[in-house]
Amino acid sequence: MLKDANKLVQTTVLAASGLALGVALEWYKLAEPSKNREVTLQNQVPTLFIHGYAGTRLSSGLMIKRFEHYGWGQKSTVIVVKADGRLKIKGDPSIPGGFIQVLFDKNRMSIIHQTDWLWRLMSYLKNNYDIEKINIIAHSMGGVTVLNFLSKFGIADRVPHVEKVVTLGVPFNDTEVGKDGKEIEYRPLTQYGPLTMAPLFSKIKKHRYIISPDTKFLNIAGDLENGTASDGSVSLDSVLSLRYLLPRQVYHEVIVKDKKASHSRLHENRQVDKMIGQFLFGKQALQAFTDT
Repeated sequence: MLKDANKLVQTTVLAASGLALGVALEWYKLAEPSKNREVTLQNQVPTLFIHGYAGTRLSSGLMIKRFEHYGWGQKSTVIVVKADGRLKIKGDPSIPGGFIQVLFDKNRMSIIHQTDWLWRLMSYLKNNYDIEKINIIAHSMGGVTVLNFLSKFGIADRVPHVEKVVTLGVPFNDTEVGKDGKEIEYRPLTQYGPLTMAPLFSKIKKHRYIISPDTKFLNIAGDLENGTASDGSVSLDSVLSLRYLLPRQVYHEVIVKDKKASHSRLHENRQVDKMIGQFLFGKQALQAFTDT
């Protein structure tokens, strides 16, 4: 009887160890480039994935994994940006249509720091890998960083031209853009713009002419339909404020109304995947959803 109990304990421990090892391996893979993935789209433009405040490999890792499964591209590169701006690059960013995961080593730093890091990264991609065009998918604070970057360097020759930008749950008109505060910030929208403007939003508005008129935007907001007019962290008002900074012909916005459209789940939403696929890769990308 005791032998059987010991054997059961040993088996349980081994199973638990194996499970833990499997989880650890999957976590490791989320920040590693992929190899030999089948790609069904003829897309030549690489895509940067930029996380939000306190983001990790999970923030875009699972989305990239799904996009690979759809046949939309291969995770070609992981770039870790150190606090001093140094870049740790795994993989080959020059692979046509590759997915490039960006991870800020200090993931709670300010928009100013992140904008500088993004400038260094983009300059490096152009100067060292001859990347002329690029797409960007950014979540939350990462989207504010991207917009701030574009309002400074959107037409600069020393960085790749940003073809398309997808923003997910971005607090464009929040004062505290880098934190999930307990209070959701509301600034009602009028026919001419937000009733009041946060300092950074006002600053970007003054420099919006530097954003390339050829860069197209898909702005996705989440609405939990629970009476808060928000995704649980960011108000619709704040996300949709972007419409006042861009020409109508390059701007498209979508509100995802779903109990699963919470702020931290927008990048795990299948409906969002479809929207991004069609926007970045065309209608051919939707074939993946008829096959899966």
